[in-house]
Amino acid sequence: MYDFYLNTIISIILTMIIERREIWELKKIDKWILIYGRRKTGKTFLVENFLDYDEFFFVKRDRTIISKVDGKQIIYETFTSLLERALRENKTVVVDEFHRLGDDFLDLLQYIPKRGKLILISSTLHTSKELFKERSPILGFFAEFSLGLISLEDTIRTLKKFKLGNKELVELGILLREPIAIEYIRSGRNIRKIIATIVMSSVKTIPALVGEIFTEEERELSAVYEGILRAIANKKQISSEISSYLFSRKLIKKDDPSLIQPYLGNLINFGLIKRIRVYGKNKFIYLLISPLATIFYYADEKYNISERRLSHREMERIIDEIIPKIVEDNIRGLLSEKFALEESIFEAKDFDIDVYLLRFKKPEIAVEIKWGEKFKKREIRRIKNNLKRTNAKRVILFVPDKEKIKSEDIEVIDILDLIK
Repeated sequence: MYDFYLNTIISIILTMIIERREIWELKKIDKWILIYGRRKTGKTFLVENFLDYDEFFFVKRDRTIISKVDGKQIIYETFTSLLERALRENKTVVVDEFHRLGDDFLDLLQYIPKRGKLILISSTLHTSKELFKERSPILGFFAEFSLGLISLEDTIRTLKKFKLGNKELVELGILLREPIAIEYIRSGRNIRKIIATIVMSSVKTIPALVGEIFTEEERELSAVYEGILRAIANKKQISSEISSYLFSRKLIKKDDPSLIQPYLGNLINFGLIKRIRVYGKNKFIYLLISPLATIFYYADEKYNISERRLSHREMERIIDEIIPKIVEDNIRGLLSEKFALEESIFEAKDFDIDVYLLRFKKPEIAVEIKWGEKFKKREIRRIKNNLKRTNAKRVILFVPDKEKIKSEDIEVIDILDLIK
């Protein structure tokens, strides 16, 4: 039965459009917009297919410009003339990878009429930061919109119609948060096999997605940024651990957590990592947002996959190791969104709690996530006792399928409860 439904997905998935919540958020913005984020998060696809526009220009690496409306290649002077005229006529103009046009284009934006609607798209961190500096000549012209991965709720709502089992629904939903994963769906039948194929086929691509957010001026810093991602994937999740990791690899001159705070801030702002509070302590942990980056950097740090050839079976074993943690992180984020509460975790001397949701820094909900399918009654009692010790108002056990868990001791939920 599972193979039947997955085959159905394989035949439909490449033409399937996941309806992202960001579409409606963008449509509500009346002023000029800057959309930025890591490559391959669907920025161009979303704008091109879901927003209304009159002109759409794409800037190539050599600074030549293509009009996507008629397919013609135009010179810079023609482009600026068309842009000014369209805005004067209150039309909507999109410029994709605008940062490749350089400072001349930013200077132009100061003087052209602030009419119509201009949508700029960028995949670099440097340019996006420059536009919002205090001394930027065009500060205040644009609403900034960071576009990250597709939300888990959006992917699961789309997949739900295919009647997958809950476990496959969650794991495939997490995988499809990465738009680049869709094109690989044909390459395997089992979800874990699909993930293995994607990672093995993207050993160069995944780190490049990070590297390309930097302009040439910042290229020398990219090793530090990638080092941070590797440290986090290698379970060095607090700033002091990350600092020590970077110092041991001679990526920073001193083992000092304060030196890496700007880097961490930039990675957060660009949607590559997120910071989560450890409840009751002056401490935060950092997590990778991308499931593919998490798998790749974990596997490369632990098993050196970028420099040797792995079998599919070995890659699948690596994924089996890391997937419960990826599920935990994604479900925590989904729970936080659904209950509109702050994400955190709880640490005690003899136990940890995966999900600890806060309202104004006070505990509301404690959740333990168990991604195995077999539970003994004494284990459920242990989980309940640990959750109760957190003093949260509500305690929950999240499992792949709550119908397989018989317990009156604790509230049990699964993914279907979160997308009703």
